[in-house]
Parts: sequence; C-alpha cells; structure tokens
Amino acid sequence: MLVLPIVNKRRVMNVEIRLKNASKIRKNVSFDDAKEGDIIVNREKFSESSFHHSKDINAPIDFIRSRSILYPRNFLITTQLKTDSNCYDVYEVPQPPKKVNSNLDKLYSKTITDMQKEIPGSPSRGRYVSFEDLGIDHHLSNSKIALLQRIVKEDRNPEMISRKLQEAGISDLEDTIHFLENFDCTVISDSVIPEDSLQDTLRALGSINSRDYRNLKKYYHMAKANTDIYTKISYIHKMIYDKPLTLLKTDSFKQKQLIKKKEESDFSNVA
Repeated sequence: MLVLPIVNKRRVMNVEIRLKNASKIRKNVSFDDAKEGDIIVNREKFSESSFHHSKDINAPIDFIRSRSILYPRNFLITTQLKTDSNCYDVYEVPQPPKKVNSNLDKLYSKTITDMQKEIPGSPSRGRYVSFEDLGIDHHLSNSKIALLQRIVKEDRNPEMISRKLQEAGISDLEDTIHFLENFDCTVISDSVIPEDSLQDTLRALGSINSRDYRNLKKYYHMAKANTDIYTKISYIHKMIYDKPLTLLKTDSFKQKQLIKKKEESDFSNVA
C-alpha cells in the first residue's frame, strides 16, 4: 500500500494512492504461463524481459509502453503468492498515460510495483510516497507558474489556454494535472493525526534523539513537503480550469459518487 502523508487543516493525513480503474479480475488462481509478481503485456512477460534486470525505478512503465506500441491494450499484473497456498490474484490495468517526465513515471511505476508485491490475505505493508524524493516539483518551477499566470490573465478560454501553454513551452503543467488524474487518492480512515499532537511528540522526543524521533521527524517533513507540492499543483489546476483540485477523497465521498452513478443509471433505464 502506497501512503502519501500530507497536512490539511492542522491535521496530518495518510492518503492511499492506487491506480484508477485497476480491477482485480481473478482471485486465488495459478496459471502455468504466469508467475507471481509479474506484468503481462500482449502475452509478453516482464520477468522474461531485459527490463526485469534493470535497477531503474521506471523499468515497469518502460516495459509496458515498449510492449504496447503496436497494440495498446489493458495489461495484467499478478500479485505475490498467498501465504498458505501457491495461488495469487490478478489485476487488469488500463494503459498508462502518455509520458510527461521521468519523475511522474516514477510514481506510476511505484504503484505497479506495489501491486506486484501485494500478498493476498495478508495485511498491506505501508510504503511512504514523497513527492519531493520523486522530484515531481522539479518541473513546477516558479518561473513556469508566473508565465502561466500571465497567460491566464490574457484569456480565460480553456481551449485557448491549452494552445498558449503549448506555444510557451509549458504545456507540461497541464499534462501533469492530466497524469495525476490516473490515480485514486483516498484518505485512510482512522489514520488522521492532529498536527499539534505530532509537534508535541517531536518536542518531547527531541532531547532523546532516538531512532523513533528521527523517523517521526522525517515523516513530518515528508508530510509538509508533500503539502507544499500538492498546493502548487492545486494552484496550477485552479488557474487553468478555474475550479479547485479534488484529487484527495474520503471513503464516504467515493461512496456518494457510486450511489450517484447508480441513481443516474437507474434513471436512464427508466427513461
């Protein structure tokens, strides 16, 4: 489970990041032509490719794209074996978005690897995500944002904005928004920490300088850095589309969305 720590309204929240529209299509299965923890694209396997031996964090997405050039179809991911059997689960995943930069690709590859490492029936192991460590902010410079501000002041037409961003060489700002829309980001219930409480704990442990203190301090720094970068992305989204970014969601919000979609579907059937 990928976990993004982030600060919001004096609370430190933990957000689970998953690929949107990735669905588990098989449970407790084992196929002769598919290993555990593998990626299968157009019948070609990651485990049998040269990408498998690469230490590059983006090897998974590079493999998927390279095997999807002629036939861009959904691909499969197998999990690890269950602890009590020789079976695994299978995910079906849509094609990855077009490449914006290697830093965003790192986030995508981490979500793929997270599914490969999943052990069905066992508690998920949380793996923290740092936007800063991934370098996602490297392409969101203040100079680019200042140029975006000037473009938006000249014309509020969304189609004109996209064209002018392209002409100005900063279309990657909008592309970043589109790329991130491929992820589901859900606040993990019962994992919200009051920021004041976390700061009090850090002050109490500061004089000890133990490993727990250093880990907690690193976690808090990560949460604040993630917040700064998310705020910048949200600001870019607001300027381009004139509405707030709603990337982070709660379980209750997602449930309301499902109910709304069902009601709309039922209504259309009646009509």
